[in-house]
Amino acid sequence: MSQVAEIQYYHHGRFRVAGGVLPDAITAYQTFGDPKNPVIVFPTCYGGKLDTNGLLGQSYMVGEDKVLDPRKYYVVTFALFSNGESSSPSNTPAPYNGPYFPTITYEDNIRAQHAVLTQKLGVKKVFCVIGFSMGAQQAYYWSVMYPDFLERYIPICGSARTSPHNQCFLEGPKAALSASKDFQDGHYKSVPQHGLRAFGRVYSAWAYSQRWFARKGYLFNGKYTNLNDFLREEWENGFLEGWDANDLLTLLKTWQMGDVSLIRDGSHFGNCLGAIKARGLIMPCKTDLYFTPEDSQNEMQFLNNAKLVIIDSEWGHMAGAGSNAHDDESVQAEALPMQTPIQYYHHGRFKVAGGVLPDAVTAYRTYGDPSNDKVIVFPTCYGAKLALGSQDYLVGEGKALDPTKYFIVTFALFCNGESSSPSNTPAPYGGPYFPFVSYEDNIRAQHAVLTKHLGVRKLFSVVGFSMGGQQAYHWPVVFPDFVERFVSICSSARTSPHNQCFLEGPKAAMLASKDFADGHYQSTPQHGIRAFGRVYSAWAYGQTWFREYKYLMDGEYPDLNSFLRERWEGGYVNNWDANDMIALLTTWQKGDISIIRDGGDYEKALKSIKAKALIMPSKTDLYFPPEDSETEVSHLRDAKLYVIPSIWGHVAGGSSNPSDVAFITEKITEFLQAP
Repeated sequence: MSQVAEIQYYHHGRFRVAGGVLPDAITAYQTFGDPKNPVIVFPTCYGGKLDTNGLLGQSYMVGEDKVLDPRKYYVVTFALFSNGESSSPSNTPAPYNGPYFPTITYEDNIRAQHAVLTQKLGVKKVFCVIGFSMGAQQAYYWSVMYPDFLERYIPICGSARTSPHNQCFLEGPKAALSASKDFQDGHYKSVPQHGLRAFGRVYSAWAYSQRWFARKGYLFNGKYTNLNDFLREEWENGFLEGWDANDLLTLLKTWQMGDVSLIRDGSHFGNCLGAIKARGLIMPCKTDLYFTPEDSQNEMQFLNNAKLVIIDSEWGHMAGAGSNAHDDESVQAEALPMQTPIQYYHHGRFKVAGGVLPDAVTAYRTYGDPSNDKVIVFPTCYGAKLALGSQDYLVGEGKALDPTKYFIVTFALFCNGESSSPSNTPAPYGGPYFPFVSYEDNIRAQHAVLTKHLGVRKLFSVVGFSMGGQQAYHWPVVFPDFVERFVSICSSARTSPHNQCFLEGPKAAMLASKDFADGHYQSTPQHGIRAFGRVYSAWAYGQTWFREYKYLMDGEYPDLNSFLRERWEGGYVNNWDANDMIALLTTWQKGDISIIRDGGDYEKALKSIKAKALIMPSKTDLYFPPEDSETEVSHLRDAKLYVIPSIWGHVAGGSSNPSDVAFITEKITEFLQAP
């Protein structure tokens, strides 16, 4: 069922917009659900209103049986300026009424929506912005204008800028309305029916695909007897019933002017998209005639953290507008799959190896059905965050960790900036005063979340890459009867002396930098973080990988320096706190399962492990070499060893190379399905 909520109005007072000023700007909005839940913003599109009048109501995605479930999320729907509900030509008094209403951009809308969220609703972070058509364009603008305010964005049948062809198509309905005999240059005294009807007819042919018309989709299974009835009732009436002519033209101009690169990158479209931090799910329709899938494919060249899913539908642009059940199901399956937002478990006072945390917090995310007794834990590694989607390469339908088969819990390590870390812990343990945290501390905390909060009695498996792989080794040692099997990818049961030594390099570069200030920096220590990234980068790949110029990423980067600046410097500068990086590195350096209960006897610790093991090193890993894994497997009771045949070095175990992901997925799938 869809939801109904009261429309509310926020008064901004005097508000500057692209075309001048609004003396008392008003943003109309609705809220659904509990404000304590993760926040989802869902703005209107062209023809969209918060009420049910006109062409398209806004509640088609909101409800307990919809994509945006108010039981799980706090959903805020916003009406665009000029849609007749927020400030518009039709509801603004003189001197800015009717044709005198100023030009409004997407940027103006997003600033206004941000004000409502922060100043009225007290929202500190948005989980997701999702939108269709003009709503999709707003989703892009959100990710550019407020890069640290939202976690993800989902544009459906939209684009980051309005293409020349799109601008051209819009000139058609605009011309039909503007030239009509009753429009009177916007000074009409009664509804300009001739103009609105002509506007609707010109517009209608663009909304669906040629195939849709060929199979007579406009008959709607007998609802209409012919094409003319469809045009009259759906399109003429859709605009006549709920829309003002000046509103339509002003809003159309906002659409035509859309281009995110005008915001911050001097019209350099690629740079603008490449700087987006939020995770994106880009969903064009295969047959959309004005937001074509080719536009989205072009955008994907520049987006660093986005997934492209093309809606396979003959409904054209309207495939994203709730027009038919099949497309709705496709959108719902991809938009917010069997995954919850990041959740936080408060342990209270929690002892760790280096002291105590007065209120330790573990961040985690779940996928799938909690009643499934096949529970898999997939913890983060160094450089990984839940908010960045670092775990997604192995989680999803058809992937190694399939939520339709397992209940999956991903955990953020202490010190990664999401669980308790130097950057988010108040005095007296903030910053450089954060206590040392061991792998054992992390495992105890994760065990508490599983048993005390999620009701888990046993783990089917633990899967981990790099530091996650070391956690996978620690689980069956710390809780030997709780884990049935584990998978360690590009990792080891203890951090070798060489591994410890390599980590001293990036650490030294950070600590010695001129802006680190012994961890007491007042602003981001860019020199230290950039140096850290450059020192670290040479260890992450195999030498052959460099010899074959893989760092050019098939033309994405022109040279090695660009690769280092964007991937390594940018990756840490944009997403990581320096004290967090150092604290987490220390956890890694001190990893050793034998110190937990076997007095440093490494072989004894390995032989005591009861769980079945799948060990997958990379052939060219420079810091977890396959030789270490071969030694470990010789002491494990029940273990399989598969060496990843890759030149990608350590990152072969991550998401970087599709063929490596396919190899890992195949072996994990076999291992999990084995008796």
